[in-house]
Amino acid sequence: MPIEILKGNLSDRDVSKLWVDYIDLQWYDTRKKIARWKTRSGEEIAMRLIQAPKMGLSQGDILFEEGNKVIAINILPTEVLCAYACSTSEVAKICYEIGNRHMALFFGSNEFEFQTPFEKPIKVLLDKLGIKNAVLSSRLDSSKRISVSMAHTEPNFKIQESPNLKIAIRGESGEK
Repeated sequence: MPIEILKGNLSDRDVSKLWVDYIDLQWYDTRKKIARWKTRSGEEIAMRLIQAPKMGLSQGDILFEEGNKVIAINILPTEVLCAYACSTSEVAKICYEIGNRHMALFFGSNEFEFQTPFEKPIKVLLDKLGIKNAVLSSRLDSSKRISVSMAHTEPNFKIQESPNLKIAIRGESGEK
């Protein structure tokens, strides 16, 4: 069954009257625009999203809906390193150090908690910096993603030559 557009999210619906079949994905597979998967019940899905979400598929995204049958995304829990900042300077350190390694970064349960896929060198670094951290099992949901380390897309601004050698960057609406 070919899928080209998302039909919404389970969090926006009353799912008590729906039969939901899930596609179980690892967090790193949520960035795919073209893929073939099997649902838990064994149904094959061919996805080729026309307008994929910029941050990736999120927990509960609906790929198929017909009557009371729904096929949705389930992001599997994975081992994550959770960093707990105590100040804004620690927030900056966490974001800089993880971003400097081009790793995915996600918000935790509040603005001073961050999650990244577990890697031992990052834990050692956070320990060395004195930043409180823990290794947990959690879902890395694209809706909480901070970093956008993905294939580059067309920017929403244009750079054009200027007769007086000034650089002008204009947004979609044409403003400077």
